[in-house]
Amino acid sequence: MTIGEALKSRRLHAGMSQTEMAAGIVSESFYSKVERGVHAIDAETLIKILSVHHFDVTGFFAQINNQSSTGPFFELTSEITFAQNRRDVKALDKIKRKIENGEVQAPLWLKFKLELAYAWALRSNDQISPEMKKKIKKLVLNENWDRTSYHFLSQAVIFLDVDDSKQLVEAAYAAYRKHPATDTFTLQFMAFITINYLNCCYHQHANKSYTESTFNFLQELPVDPAIGLEKLIGKFYQAVFSGDEQKARSLKSIIQDCGYASIIDDVEIDE
Repeated sequence: MTIGEALKSRRLHAGMSQTEMAAGIVSESFYSKVERGVHAIDAETLIKILSVHHFDVTGFFAQINNQSSTGPFFELTSEITFAQNRRDVKALDKIKRKIENGEVQAPLWLKFKLELAYAWALRSNDQISPEMKKKIKKLVLNENWDRTSYHFLSQAVIFLDVDDSKQLVEAAYAAYRKHPATDTFTLQFMAFITINYLNCCYHQHANKSYTESTFNFLQELPVDPAIGLEKLIGKFYQAVFSGDEQKARSLKSIIQDCGYASIIDDVEIDE
């Protein structure tokens, strides 16, 4: 994997445009050429870009060293992730038509990723079959808890009904407490579990009792810039579930001012 390909992958997974990724450190035009492999980028500038977005620098270079190719579905996978983060259902529909029309011979895992993207974009698991929910639950329950399984749960939680989600996230919290890890990726995946689960609780109209253990766990996670946003979003959901509308509005304004409005724009606060 080239530096440009790795940067593009990180950018799309974060739901950012090229201008946002460049962050004023380099021009959008220059950054675009780095992604396409037209321009080289010096190490100091590259590290500045990674650091300003709180990306793990060591993990980034490990990704380049350990992957010699992007695979045949790199572009399509990135498009799905970008559409999911932007909640762009029309873009997902376009990808779905390509698969249904035979333009792309998509493997099962890619179809699964597309279905997952729809669930997150629509904030609903109504279109997920009971068989798929059962399969996902069984897969997670059979995991030996590690960084990979934490990441899988953080993404798959939306497939499940809230009672099943509660069971699984609390099992993940217990596993983490037993063997805590402070590397950036594990911390991020655990934080993703919390805020994604809270989002599901909100949309499935769960009561406050479903959220208390998650608020406590999020508070236990160490102070680390890599999960600062997730801790802030957790405080926002805590205010929402507690009925503290003034605090919820204040936190929502801060999150929006930081450029992350799309993460919580589906949460309504009574005026």
